[in-house]
Amino acid sequence: MPIRPAVASPLAACAAVATLLALSGCNLAEPAEGWDGASGEETPTASDSPLTPVKPQAGAGPKAHTSTVTVDGITLHISSRKAADVQADDSGPGTRTVTLSLAPGRSARLELASPGELDVDSDGSISVLDGNGAPIAAVSPPALPSDAGKDAPRIEVTDTDATHALVEVDARTEFGAEQVPAEPLRVTFVVGTQAIEGASWGENEGGRSLAVDPTDWARHAGEAGLELIRTQLVAAEPDADTRTMEHQLVCHAVGAPDKATWNLEPWRPDVGLILTATAHCNPT
Repeated sequence: MPIRPAVASPLAACAAVATLLALSGCNLAEPAEGWDGASGEETPTASDSPLTPVKPQAGAGPKAHTSTVTVDGITLHISSRKAADVQADDSGPGTRTVTLSLAPGRSARLELASPGELDVDSDGSISVLDGNGAPIAAVSPPALPSDAGKDAPRIEVTDTDATHALVEVDARTEFGAEQVPAEPLRVTFVVGTQAIEGASWGENEGGRSLAVDPTDWARHAGEAGLELIRTQLVAAEPDADTRTMEHQLVCHAVGAPDKATWNLEPWRPDVGLILTATAHCNPT
């Protein structure tokens, strides 16, 4: 696999950061049965152009539907027993919101049809990488409805090779109990390419400060979303490519994702991610 962006290493400490924040009371917010793949059926697609169907393919076996999601040159084929519902720009410009209908034990297959590779992160989010290994899009962690309850089955995301991933609703609950036969559940995720609304330099306390405004979907797109935010931020503002600003960025993503802007200062000392978090993202 390609070399991951530098932000990947601090992400391994996110769990520890969250635990420290909870213990200290910090408030950072200021004011298988395998995949259901087989023969295809004509299904709707979402793209930058009007919706077009995927042509059916002949073959034996249970019917599977393949939907195509296209956004800013990124193309994903999604195959499942029931066609995916795809909404264009539902989560903001340059996004596609995908909803699957999966029963416990069932899965959907994601295939990257455009150039690049898929990289599944530990939280179930997926980075779409270009030929140099840089993130160009992100898929948020697939999630069940918020009212699914504590006994809802787990969702597992795995990569089967460089261009394919599997999204499966586990037949067991998070406590290991087997699920009784159940109706399909709604599983939703967002595919997006635009992670930054804007970034502007100003003065704050001890010097220059960069106010970063991530897009709403990217703020909640997990590790892949954070990698895309950092990649696009550094491309737009090269001065943000420092360890201390990277740690401040991760700190905001973990502890204050909904803050209006994430304010990053290059003059703050590099004390590591944990101490940056205990300092409310503002080490001195």
